Amino acid sequence: MPLNELTPQRQAEIAAIVDNLKLSASVFYPEDSLQDLIKATIANVQIKEYDFKGNRRIRGAVFRKSEKYERPVIAVNSNQSDRSKTFTLAHEFAHYILKHNPKENYFIDDLPFDGSSAMQDEGEANFFASVLLMPKEEFARLDQPFVTDAKLADYFGVSEGVVKVRREWIRRNDF
Repeated sequence: MPLNELTPQRQAEIAAIVDNLKLSASVFYPEDSLQDLIKATIANVQIKEYDFKGNRRIRGAVFRKSEKYERPVIAVNSNQSDRSKTFTLAHEFAHYILKHNPKENYFIDDLPFDGSSAMQDEGEANFFASVLLMPKEEFARLDQPFVTDAKLADYFGVSEGVVKVRREWIRRNDF
């Protein structure tokens, strides 16, 4: 199996994690805000926009509470569109929940999605974000022949590219 392609088993595990988070927090996107869900899940989390000193390669970062960091922080690059910020926030939330980069207390998304084994976590975070932002049942209900990708993207607050990827994941593995 190619790197960054998740097995159906891993997709099921991540989908279950997302479902459990929403149920335990009693917060559901898009009915409720993504920030409300994150704040209900991670105690004392700070969500902020930051320009990363103009570095547009960095889309976001997550910092866990530790000796070095007083409280958890999820930061998104302020130089992105609102739709990109939404997906980046969900993606960084995924890194936190899935405990990516356990040897460090932070994860900075500044590398291209290049297919390397180090980028496997990126595939998982992208899948998590897609499942969180576009729940399968709601997506399937709205994904009709007369509904454009642009309309779906507007509804879920994501890009059309994210809509196309989500549709493919649902069609291939029903997640």
